[in-house]
Amino acid sequence: VLGKFTDVRRFVTLTTRSLHCLPPHVPQKFIRIKCQDKLTELLQLIKDRRPSAGAVLVFCNNASTVNWLGYILDDHKIKHLRLQGQMSAAARVGIFAAFQKGKVDILVCTDLAARGLDTSGVDLVVNYDFPASLQDYLHRAGRVGRVSSKGPGTVVSFVTYRWEVDLVRKIETAARKRTVIPGMEPSLKEALPKAA
Repeated sequence: VLGKFTDVRRFVTLTTRSLHCLPPHVPQKFIRIKCQDKLTELLQLIKDRRPSAGAVLVFCNNASTVNWLGYILDDHKIKHLRLQGQMSAAARVGIFAAFQKGKVDILVCTDLAARGLDTSGVDLVVNYDFPASLQDYLHRAGRVGRVSSKGPGTVVSFVTYRWEVDLVRKIETAARKRTVIPGMEPSLKEALPKAA
């Protein structure tokens, strides 16, 4: 439809330097852990939360892990919602609306919840499964510490496999140096000229 009014091939995507940096006010915690210990650690994180703490997003890399983890949380009588791409669009909208309204404060989800959703009430992001890419990490981490949030929030990531350690090193270096996440360099290199 937009092609009727303009030449969309001439569109240029611009990004700025600060857009792809980790927010400096959000603590990032990496826990080196064996795969079989992740569930125990997650249950402990949930148990240790203050009653007044904000909402929690628990990210998994696929729908089957979301569902499995949901069954485990059910067994432990932990109230939660699940959000993953195998659900209908209508179901996903309803689930996220219930989470936003605070009816349930734990959402177990895939990267479907990592972008474009208002998560100002989220205080903790747990990467139960470490994200496959630095870009996915940045989007997940960006669910806390938002402008309208009550506090900075925290990101906790379970690091299980050797390839994840390499990603963690890149994230830690970018956070320490306050630089752009590798692979997400800005396309806008210099200031645009002022309009006359």
